[in-house]
Amino acid sequence: MAAVAFDTLRCARRLKDAGYTDRQAEVQAEIMAEAFVYNMDTLVTKDYLDARFAEQEARIDGKFSEQDARIDGKFAHIDVQFTEIKGQFRLVYWMLAVVIASTVIPQVNALLSN
Repeated sequence: MAAVAFDTLRCARRLKDAGYTDRQAEVQAEIMAEAFVYNMDTLVTKDYLDARFAEQEARIDGKFSEQDARIDGKFAHIDVQFTEIKGQFRLVYWMLAVVIASTVIPQVNALLSN
């Protein structure tokens, strides 16, 4: 925490020069010193703000990382499904090829033998 030098003696002298009594000037200087100390204790510094922003950023990054992991898990499941469907289509292609071959080859053979 940064310290602020508040010269109560100098303040009291200036108040006396302005027309305050000795006691009024002393009390006013003490009150002002207390106010400065209180305000300095509650002052938000750049270092404090930097630390708080860093904490918030880390928390947000952590939440995004969790969300990314959940999304990646969902897409991994979809990738597995696409792989299964691709395998099923290969089977269908081979079955179609066998049906076409068993139908077309005899027809072509019949045409050529006439």
